[in-house]
Amino acid sequence: MKNNVDSKLLLGLLVGAAVGAAIGYLAATDKKEQILDELNSFVGKVKDGLNSAVNKYKCKIENKVDGIVEDLENV
Repeated sequence: MKNNVDSKLLLGLLVGAAVGAAIGYLAATDKKEQILDELNSFVGKVKDGLNSAVNKYKCKIENKVDGIVEDLENV
């Protein structure tokens, strides 16, 4: 149990250090606007893909529920 807590703490420290380094790099670079634009574009593409996957999954579930309701109505 203690090893699990220690590994989570170490992972949290490493992630925090990486995020801090990234923020420091963005604050110090001359190309921060270009980097932020590219990052926003990437995040937008990921968001669109995620929304598409959620909608596709939602439609499949709705179709299954509709089929179950029809089966129950026919009983």
